Amino acid sequence: MAKPDSHSVGRLWIEEGETKTGPTATVAPIAPIDKSYTYAVGPELANKLEVGQRVRVPLGKRGRLVSGFCVALGTEEWRHTLRPIDSVIDDESYLSPQLLDLGQWIARYYCCPLGQTLAALVPEAVRKKSGFVTVRFARLTKPLDGILAASSRVGPKSKALLEVLDSAGRPLETSTLLERAHTTASTLRAAVDKGWVEIITEHHPKPPPRWDMPRVEPSFELNQDQEVAVQRIDKKIDQGGFSVTLLYGVSGSGKTEVYIRTMRHALARGGQVIMLVPEIALTTQLVSRLASRFDDIAVLHSGLTGVERSLTWRAIAGGDRRVVIGTRSAVFAPCPEPSLIVVDEEQEPSYKNLQAPRFHVRDVAIKRAQMSGVPIVLGSATPSLETWLNCTRLAHYERLELPARVRALPLPKVEIADMRTRSPRDGDGPVLSKLMEQKVSDTLDRGEQAVILINRRGYARVIWCPACHWRLRCPECNVGMVFHLTKQQAACHYCRARITVPQLCPNLSCKAPLLQSGAGTQRVEQELNAAFPQARIARADSDTMKRSSDYQSLVDRFTAREIDILLGTQMIGKGLDFPHVSFVGMIGADLAGSSADFRASERLFQLITQVAGRAGREQAGGEVVVQTLVPDAVAVRTAMDHDFRRFAADELDIRRRLGFPPFARLTRFIFADPREREVRKVAEAFADQLRRQLADLSVPNADVLGPHPCALERLRGRYRYDVLLRARRARDMQNVLDGLRGVGMLRQKVKGFVVDVDPLSLT
Repeated sequence: MAKPDSHSVGRLWIEEGETKTGPTATVAPIAPIDKSYTYAVGPELANKLEVGQRVRVPLGKRGRLVSGFCVALGTEEWRHTLRPIDSVIDDESYLSPQLLDLGQWIARYYCCPLGQTLAALVPEAVRKKSGFVTVRFARLTKPLDGILAASSRVGPKSKALLEVLDSAGRPLETSTLLERAHTTASTLRAAVDKGWVEIITEHHPKPPPRWDMPRVEPSFELNQDQEVAVQRIDKKIDQGGFSVTLLYGVSGSGKTEVYIRTMRHALARGGQVIMLVPEIALTTQLVSRLASRFDDIAVLHSGLTGVERSLTWRAIAGGDRRVVIGTRSAVFAPCPEPSLIVVDEEQEPSYKNLQAPRFHVRDVAIKRAQMSGVPIVLGSATPSLETWLNCTRLAHYERLELPARVRALPLPKVEIADMRTRSPRDGDGPVLSKLMEQKVSDTLDRGEQAVILINRRGYARVIWCPACHWRLRCPECNVGMVFHLTKQQAACHYCRARITVPQLCPNLSCKAPLLQSGAGTQRVEQELNAAFPQARIARADSDTMKRSSDYQSLVDRFTAREIDILLGTQMIGKGLDFPHVSFVGMIGADLAGSSADFRASERLFQLITQVAGRAGREQAGGEVVVQTLVPDAVAVRTAMDHDFRRFAADELDIRRRLGFPPFARLTRFIFADPREREVRKVAEAFADQLRRQLADLSVPNADVLGPHPCALERLRGRYRYDVLLRARRARDMQNVLDGLRGVGMLRQKVKGFVVDVDPLSLT
């Protein structure tokens, strides 16, 4: 049999009946392909290829070259043709064995193709070596004696240059060489031209930015509860091994100081520590605090430039930065030897990644701590019910409590402003209750600061007709559009469409004047300016905070007391510490709990508690007013009393009876397509097939819910349906999902298909 041209076919050819043994590589393509492939490793790559490097490989019938990660190397015997790897992209592996194992776990657990998952672990700027500088080194091509013996004419300048290189015994940076030899670049060029010296070019990272601040050690002593928590966590660090500690402490109880003391203890034993926070806004204030207590801090978050991210990543990987602080991506910090991981505000929904891979940072951090054999600390004033329950039923979980504020400061007094007495037709009536307005006035009279939170941006959430009840909705998403005062337009907060708002109802048989209801941050800002014209008011929402530097500037101004009233969305209600804030107001508390989502009450309790925690952190008490239409809701009443235990007991009882997390595991399958009939048909067929699959696998305590239209039934021009898979245990869920992947059920023929394991929202 004649062998075809191997170059044109792109295969290592084997004669019929022949077997071949040789080096192979398993490659996961960086593509939406949930499969890995085996390739032959040619002799030119045998000593160059490492696990974790990116390679180019032919894929498909036409052999289209795609990028992928080498995930395994081996020597195999095969009887069929194998395509060879085309080339190696990276000159080194950016994935340590630990990170590679973590990526493989994420890909399996969250049902994401391995190549795409590994690509998410290493930023593109790191692979491009952004911020690196080119460094040129010179070295002798042969021993100096041989050069002098073979060359009849070596000038004094050239000889001096060669002698410096010879005495160094290693390549020298060209600038250093010229300085030591007291000569110029022309002499070096001549030596290169004559073959005496060769130039080596390397790319080296520059040092990343440093957070150098004066060292400030607190003068206060830890209280007894803090001491117990520090001693207990330090003991776990000394013992080594994996453990999970929930540090449950009310707002202002000194959780951060416990983190700092235990992080310092972990560093003293060697290795590095990772501290995760849910949002960039929290990173900025925390970094300033930690930079005065630690050397060599590294910061990772989405607001960094490519160069900053690349250089910081390199410094962490090299062990030059031992304290890593950051948001979601920091969970993948390339620490060679992590010794402690801390997750602050572990309950925050922003820890959930909303794009594939749809991982939850807290859970990935726990898995990384388990793989590394180190302790992890989860901190919260309002723990997720999953974490709270795990502390009672899992042996490796422990709960440590900080039940009181530091310096015995009292918790703020929370009052409810019942807004049910207001008319729903009062579209342009006052937003601030009389109680809220009086409290703000008293606060300003005392020369103190106030924080007002409303978790809706814009001016008005609803534009409607009081006569025929027509409502302005986004034509692409079928959700209400929000009026924005600055641009005098209505905007959709999902697809960002904007339209000019009509003055009259568009129904030809109506034509009544339209009303605007449901205040947003712009409307509240307008009322505050009218009620308190002398006050200095600032608004913080995604419309005003375009960059992380904008938020930092705002925090600095508020801390310096250049602002009297800070108004904003929930970005100002999490974790920030403002010593002169004595009053906090929350508007529209019912909005957080009005969703059909089973987690709505939990989110409402968390939000009220977080907002209340901003008040009275340095003064005798503090006051909080919560405006709501659901004053009798358990979440509202228990938050008023700062009683998380009672809320958790009540909510867990409801979840147990419903069979929802944390008493079960969920996977949500979302189908989206511009054709409503088609997407419903596909979702129904999937649900039927899923039920048959459960029967075939004989999975106990598992069932299928749906399909149902999603709460947000139409988004960006696509109709949406979902199907829920529910299982009692994570192991059962994993077995079912593995089975679905094996039979190809996770590839669907609709425009949008999403697999969301452990979903936080069902909207």
